[in-house]
Amino acid sequence: MKLKIYLITTAIALFLSMGAYFIDVRIAYGIMLSAIYSLINMLLLSVSMKAALGADNLNYAFLIPMNILRFGLLIVVLYIAVKNQDTFHMVGVAIGFTLFLAALLIDALTRKGRTMI
Repeated sequence: MKLKIYLITTAIALFLSMGAYFIDVRIAYGIMLSAIYSLINMLLLSVSMKAALGADNLNYAFLIPMNILRFGLLIVVLYIAVKNQDTFHMVGVAIGFTLFLAALLIDALTRKGRTMI
């Protein structure tokens, strides 16, 4: 993935967290927790997809553990958020999970030479 998308995701997470801080601190913490997961998840996904797309034969010994690691991290983040509900709000966690997708959408909409239908 491009560094630009990671920077957009980080900027969106910081701005949303600052705005949510005045509403409820737990929402801001939830956004930051799941935004960190979102960045790590997309980094692992891009590494595994580069390996899958660049190879003649798929290396399942690499792809399957990478997917298990990604979903395992998701379970850990959700477990932390559920067990520490006095610190993390689930609305903030849900917002943070979508930040990377929002950054991809913003990047796609701001590309030059593209037309919207």
